[in-house]
Amino acid sequence: MILVNSIGLITSGVCLFCAHLLLLRRLDTEVYLPLALLFLFEGLAIGFGVLVQIYDPDSTGHLFRASVIIGGLELASPFLFWAYVRALTTEGQAERIPKLRYHIAPILLVLAAFWSLLFLPSDFDASEYTDDDLRLIGIVLIAFVVVLADIVFKAMIATYVYLTIRRLIAYRTRLRDVFASTENRELTWIWVIIVCIVIYLSASIAFTASVLLGVFAENSYEDHLQVFDATALLFMFWIIGVWGLRQRPGLTRQPVITPEQPDASAARKYEKSALDAERLERIAAKVETAMSQDLLYRDPNLSLWDLSKRIGVTGHYVSQALNMHLNKSFFDVVNGWRIKDAVKQLNTSDETILVIAYDVGFNSRSAFYKAFKRETGKTPSDLRK
Repeated sequence: MILVNSIGLITSGVCLFCAHLLLLRRLDTEVYLPLALLFLFEGLAIGFGVLVQIYDPDSTGHLFRASVIIGGLELASPFLFWAYVRALTTEGQAERIPKLRYHIAPILLVLAAFWSLLFLPSDFDASEYTDDDLRLIGIVLIAFVVVLADIVFKAMIATYVYLTIRRLIAYRTRLRDVFASTENRELTWIWVIIVCIVIYLSASIAFTASVLLGVFAENSYEDHLQVFDATALLFMFWIIGVWGLRQRPGLTRQPVITPEQPDASAARKYEKSALDAERLERIAAKVETAMSQDLLYRDPNLSLWDLSKRIGVTGHYVSQALNMHLNKSFFDVVNGWRIKDAVKQLNTSDETILVIAYDVGFNSRSAFYKAFKRETGKTPSDLRK
C-alpha cells in the first residue's frame, strides 16, 4: 500500500504541475484549456484518493466524502481529452463544440449516480440489518446504481476513444492536403495513448467479468491490481504531460493572398465550386510549372498555402485542381516530384542516399525511404545497384 500511495502522490504532483503550466499559456488557450482541466481534475481526484488511503483507510470520515465529491471530476476526463484533440486538429481558430449538452448530460448523470455514495452510512454493518429493512434495501440500491454508473462510464470512454480515432484519421487526411512533409505533425503520441487506453479498458472489463463469473476472487489479486493501476496511470499522464506541453496545433497556416479563403469540410468540399474543367487544367499546369521549373518541391517545409501564394491561386482552388484533375493530394503530388528527382540523382550522381534525400526536400531518412518504396516499389539502394 505504501508503494501504491507513493506512486499516486507522484501522479497527482505531475498532473497538478502540468495543469499549472498549461493554465499559464497565453497562446492557443482554447486548445490547451481542456488539457489543463484534465490534468487539474485528475490531479485533485488522485491526490484526495491517496489522502483517504493514508488518513481515513476505513472510509468513515469527512475526508472520504470530500474525495467522493472531488473524485467525480474524473468522469469528465474522456470528454476533455477528446475536446483537446479536437481543438488541436482544428484548422484555424478552434470552433465551439456543437450540441455540447449531449456531451455534458451523460457526465452529469453518471456523476449523480457516483455521488450516491455520499448517502451510505459511515458505520455500515450488514449484521445489524434484516432482509426487509428499508435501510439495507437502500444500500443495495445505491450499490446497484454505482455499478451501473461504472458500466456507463466505461461505455463513455469507448465512445470518446472512437470519436478521437475518427478525428485523428480526418486530421491525417487533411495534413496530406496541406503539407508535403507530415512526419512532425502526425500526433503519433496520441495514437500511443489511445492504444494504451484500449488495452487498459479491455483488461479492466475482462477482469470485472472474470470476477463476476467466479473465475477467481478479486481480493487475491487486489495488491497487484492496485500497483498496476497506479503505475499505468503515472505512465499515461507522464506521456501526456511530456508531449502535451510542447505540442502545437498541426494545421497552423500562414497568411495567403486571399484572406477569405474558404475552409470547407470534407463532406461539402468543392460542392459549390465555380471552377470548370478548363480552369482546373490551367491551375494544374501552374502547379507543374512551379515544380518543374522553380523546383518548389525542394522546400522541406512546403505547404499548400506557400504553393498557392507562389502561383497566385487560392489554396482551396489549388487543392481542388490536384484532387479532381490529377486525382492526387498535395502530399502525393509534391512527394512524387521529389522521388522523380531522387531517382534521377541516384542514377547520375555519386552522392550518398541521405544527401539526396535532404536535397530533394525530405526531412528524414525514414520518410524518404517510405515514399520511395511507395512510388517505385524499390528501395534507393536497390535502384542504385
